[in-house]
Amino acid sequence: MNVLVSAYACNPARGGEEGIGFNWMHEWHHTGHAVWCLTTPAGRPALDAYVDHLGSEGQARMHFEYVQVPKVIDYLYRWQFGVYLHYIVWQFLAWRTAQRLTKQVNFDLVHHASYGSLQMASWLWRLGRPMVIGPLGGGQHAPAAFKRYVPDWFKTETLRNAIAWLLTTFDPNVRKSLQHATLVLTTNTETATKVKQLGGQRVQMFVDSGLPDNFLPEQFPVRAEGEVLRILWLGRLVTRKALPLVLEALGQVNPRVPFHLTIVGDGYLGPQLPDLIRHYGLEGRVTWTGTLPWLEVREMYLTHDVFMFASLRDSFAMQLLEAMGAGLPIITLDHQGARDFIPTAAALKAPVTTPAETVAALAHAVEVCYDNPAQRVAMGRVGYAFACTQTWYLRSLRLQQLLTDLSPTVAPSQPGVVARQASYSRL
Repeated sequence: MNVLVSAYACNPARGGEEGIGFNWMHEWHHTGHAVWCLTTPAGRPALDAYVDHLGSEGQARMHFEYVQVPKVIDYLYRWQFGVYLHYIVWQFLAWRTAQRLTKQVNFDLVHHASYGSLQMASWLWRLGRPMVIGPLGGGQHAPAAFKRYVPDWFKTETLRNAIAWLLTTFDPNVRKSLQHATLVLTTNTETATKVKQLGGQRVQMFVDSGLPDNFLPEQFPVRAEGEVLRILWLGRLVTRKALPLVLEALGQVNPRVPFHLTIVGDGYLGPQLPDLIRHYGLEGRVTWTGTLPWLEVREMYLTHDVFMFASLRDSFAMQLLEAMGAGLPIITLDHQGARDFIPTAAALKAPVTTPAETVAALAHAVEVCYDNPAQRVAMGRVGYAFACTQTWYLRSLRLQQLLTDLSPTVAPSQPGVVARQASYSRL
């Protein structure tokens, strides 16, 4: 097939949205299709290196169109409203580029891969071709009862929710793209419900993240038992990730339980961490590493006993999948993507009710993990088995099968046409 991929964020050297955009593009190419990718120039150096690793046959099937917005729009990107403006302008220019391409190429499928944002969807429905959108998030909200853990609530939540409402209400491209899509992939129940309310007819729950084949250990990693429960938290130190919620819970763990928390990541909350650790009485029980190279991050997953993460707003959170891929049991919140996708037997999920109840449940989960090492192993095995089904390659085959079931004219080619290059993901 000829596949047109819209990947505003696309970079093989980065994680997050950039890694997601790249991996979808890469997997369409990897499974034997000719790919035209619309993206920004931001990831061009890494993408040029990626193309250099393709053989001549692979290079013949891989085409990039770098869509550049005007310089003034680039300048405005540094402010929050400018991010939305930058993406909207880029979407328009990408559509104009796609119009030009359709005069030269008969596209069998369009895939809008990035941003995975419900609020802005895609202009490419106007091309009139079979279209996949997503995986999309954005329908989820941080629970207002937990506002005290998000000191910049007005900026990050109130304004974000208002802009989301304006875009989904007044931007015709949102409704039109969802209504015309052959398939809309969503990363949590909240987003799926919103997509259906906006007119989406064919909606499928689908994790937004994936794992490269070379991330997964060949066998379930067995950890040696120690006297101290080693807990890992990993992510950007931004308020909606709610690291203070985890710290408060750890401060309430029964004193008989020896534990040590490792925090990996950097961001807005970094300068406040020492005071937060003192506030919750965790001196000597927390190590903050800052940001680490990816290979060291992978080692962190393999040298801890439990992964604890309680984000108040996340489509799913890539680190949850990575932790399961490393065989770690999960302690998290029972909402949004974590509720929908993490197998029940792989995690202890705290109810999102009131802060007091949630904190108590998280603290109790730590005690359960310490007291029951065999249960930790069992949880880790269930998570590992699930993660093994979520490699980028297997996910791409599943998407192609879903498309074939919905529209037999959109049929997957035979796998294995191109040698895998999964090592690009997150490296």
